[in-house]
Amino acid sequence: MFPSFDYRQWYQTDVTTLGQVEKLFLDVEPDDELYFRGMANYDFVCISTFYRYFINSRQLKWSEKDVGFKSMVLLPEIDMEEYKSLSFRILDDFYDNLLTQGSKELSLDTIAYLAQHYGLPTDLIDFSYDPKIALYFACCEMPEHDCSVYMFDIYARVKEMMQLCGSGRIGYFCKPDGTLMNEQEREQHAKQMCTELDRDGLPTITPIIAIDDIKYGQRILNQKGAFIYHRNSVPMDQLMYTASTHTSYQGRRVYKISKELKPSILQTLDEKYEINESFVYPSLEADQNLEIIEKAVAKTKENFGL
Repeated sequence: MFPSFDYRQWYQTDVTTLGQVEKLFLDVEPDDELYFRGMANYDFVCISTFYRYFINSRQLKWSEKDVGFKSMVLLPEIDMEEYKSLSFRILDDFYDNLLTQGSKELSLDTIAYLAQHYGLPTDLIDFSYDPKIALYFACCEMPEHDCSVYMFDIYARVKEMMQLCGSGRIGYFCKPDGTLMNEQEREQHAKQMCTELDRDGLPTITPIIAIDDIKYGQRILNQKGAFIYHRNSVPMDQLMYTASTHTSYQGRRVYKISKELKPSILQTLDEKYEINESFVYPSLEADQNLEIIEKAVAKTKENFGL
């Protein structure tokens, strides 16, 4: 059993023709504002692989929670300390196994990216800055189901926090020497809190991917990947689709795509843009570190019975 989230329909656009697909996804140039996530079944909500694993591996009580604007959603009651501990133990074990295979030292962010993209459960939720990649993932499975593509400014919360901290509207911050930060320092402090994965930091952040750290992860590069880290019992849909009831909100939309369009969409993506399974999941020849990563993943799965 997984959560549902009907309130995303406030921002829903139904896509029933190939003309709409071309206008909304194929004729759009990627930018650094809007990001996209494709899901093969429209009924799926925006939860992480670790969230799925955790609630499936336990008998949890479910209760209704208010997720904003008096919107009640049935959600599992999760011990977040247990949840957090296990999620980081998996990452730590994966990193130990990478080092055993000869990996260089990696940041916690990069460890999480690799774990996510190569099959371990994490609290990262995949997005792409290319709508065509999201469209592929929406259409590549479950031909019997309508699918969806989420559009969201994943850095909106970061920019908002930087503005609030910079202006002093939520208080002032001190440097290690006890002196007050100036406006620029407060903005940088907010950016760091909202973009850097920290074991004791915020439960929801949007990492800024350093290309040099993932240049050996061809899968992430091909998928033009971006992530939101979300460690919460309430799905990401709450941040995207109950933050406001105004459907004109810039950069927030869920597209429901008819299942009848999936074959034609996949054909177009393959023939016109060369986006297909072999591109989003490159082979050993294209992904030089694939063997090392897969061995580390396999050992971690064995250790945790995943």
